[in-house]
Amino acid sequence: MDINVKEPFNRDRQFALKRQAVIRAAGLDFCKRGYHNTSMTDIASNLGLTKAALYYYVKNKDEVLFECHQQAYDAMDILLEKKLVGKNGLEQLGVLYCDFVRMLTASGISLLTDVNSLSEGNKIKVLKRRGKIELKIIKLVKQGQSDGSIREGDPRLHVFFFMGALNWLNAWYDNSGHFKGEDIALHFATQMRLGIAAA
Repeated sequence: MDINVKEPFNRDRQFALKRQAVIRAAGLDFCKRGYHNTSMTDIASNLGLTKAALYYYVKNKDEVLFECHQQAYDAMDILLEKKLVGKNGLEQLGVLYCDFVRMLTASGISLLTDVNSLSEGNKIKVLKRRGKIELKIIKLVKQGQSDGSIREGDPRLHVFFFMGALNWLNAWYDNSGHFKGEDIALHFATQMRLGIAAA
């Protein structure tokens, strides 16, 4: 009897990859139409799936929205764990911010602002996760303030200023449009640096 031990693992991996693709596509639908204006039927139709097939990958819209947030934060955590290059805090923050924009424009991951539509349990988890990411970025801003490359002021307000631009990127960005992801990344990073650089 010949048993293929790899087969169950491949099946699990295929399921995970397809589920991830479903969530990314749904996230883009949420960005275009808004969470409340997008139904599970809309998501299934855009993916060429039946509703039954869609429910094989996700149980409801709340789960889809929650997983969209998780995908974005997973990708950000990976970027935050990388060793940042740059001679000071401002340069390192510029590299990180550029990487954030590249990730959002190249990967199809949606950074969504709609947290209040989540169920209470998922909302708490998302806000906690977002808070941890913000703290890591605030730490970089403080580092830049300490080395004199970033202007004084409440580091949280600096972070809210430039991260706010990321929150709206998915609302208008179209990868087949006039602006290319790399151009946006460089432009956004330049504007961020100009906005918080020490005089």
